[in-house]
Amino acid sequence: MSRIKVSKSPSSPEKIEENEDLLTEILLHLGAKTLIRFKCVSKRWSTIISSPYFCHRHVFRHANITKVSSIFLESGEDDDNKNRYFNNHNDIKPLSLENGSHGSSSPFDSIEIHPKDLAYIVQSCNGLLLCRILHHHKNRAFLPIESFFVCNPTTECFNFLPDPYKALDADSHESSPWLYMNFAFDPSTSSSDYVAICVWKFKAVKNSSRSRFETMVYSSTDEAEPGSWRPCGSPLMAPAKFELHNGVYFNGSVHWIGFVDPDSYAKMSVSLRFDFKELRLRDDNMPPLPDLDYFYIPAAACGHLNLVGFSSPERSNMIRVYKMAMDYSKWVLLHTLDLSPMYWPNDFIASVKVLHLIQDSEDDCSGMSLVLVVNYNVVVFRLKDYTFKRIYSRYVPWNETAESPPISFEHIESLVQL
Repeated sequence: MSRIKVSKSPSSPEKIEENEDLLTEILLHLGAKTLIRFKCVSKRWSTIISSPYFCHRHVFRHANITKVSSIFLESGEDDDNKNRYFNNHNDIKPLSLENGSHGSSSPFDSIEIHPKDLAYIVQSCNGLLLCRILHHHKNRAFLPIESFFVCNPTTECFNFLPDPYKALDADSHESSPWLYMNFAFDPSTSSSDYVAICVWKFKAVKNSSRSRFETMVYSSTDEAEPGSWRPCGSPLMAPAKFELHNGVYFNGSVHWIGFVDPDSYAKMSVSLRFDFKELRLRDDNMPPLPDLDYFYIPAAACGHLNLVGFSSPERSNMIRVYKMAMDYSKWVLLHTLDLSPMYWPNDFIASVKVLHLIQDSEDDCSGMSLVLVVNYNVVVFRLKDYTFKRIYSRYVPWNETAESPPISFEHIESLVQL
């Protein structure tokens, strides 16, 4: 009797494994965090996922996905400089907005930092972070040594920026200007190129309440002047007391929105923006802040520049959410919230602090949520249906009686290579 040989056809997983193009297309649909874990599946998978070509395609494919997966929360203050710092660099880890777990890596894990140095996050932008380190060494007579770097917490890669002080001329050094640093990264136009903006604020002009602001830019792919800062635009005169903190990148510009003299009856609304297309600082006539009695946090979400207004940093029970009209003509009121009647859990809300406004859905661009601290619980409050969930408990802000809200930075998972 003759035997019939039955050839065993490869299974579907085997066919996929053998076809690198098909495997790549499947992997491109997965999120960045999942892909980082999948590097451990095999050497072949790790090679595919780590390749610059794959990362480039993945960044472009997911460029329009702006759902925030986690946030970084502040945890300390430096009394001398009145700026907020993280006391333990290794504790700066993202807090998941899904389950409240902390990520395994910190932006400072791969960087050697002296225990006496102060480090903190300056800005987040589309998956990248701009961070600052103050080195407390006494080898400069009039300026603290500080350094800035851009990093991707998902891939744990980073790049230090050139020292901006070296780009100042001698006369500018003598006047000891104040430095503000921000940056922009747009994954829809480039998979890895970012541009940093350094704004110098000089001392107020004599017999005037205005100061001179000058700007320099650094591009990570500048072919004309690689690795250097270059001056740009013309000096701009603006209110001397305006602080360029909490810059928000939106629609090709970094926006700064806030008050001058916020603690006085004479406070006024001020807004500046740096236009990356024209490479200059502008003081366009944006509409003033809606209510001078409120505090505000600007945020880019769901295709708009938004504002979260609240009555008090200590007890923000009254909250308003605005969006900027597409023609930049006015702030449009979207939500008015009174959180006083709410319970959490089974107790009256004693304290509400606003952390951030985020986009909470990949498919629905109208889905936004407030990230709040309610009675020491970090809470995600959905504006679409006014429901909320606790994601973390026992969170204590840096200063219970602060006159400004706690600082947080959103994090979007990305495979951007630096």
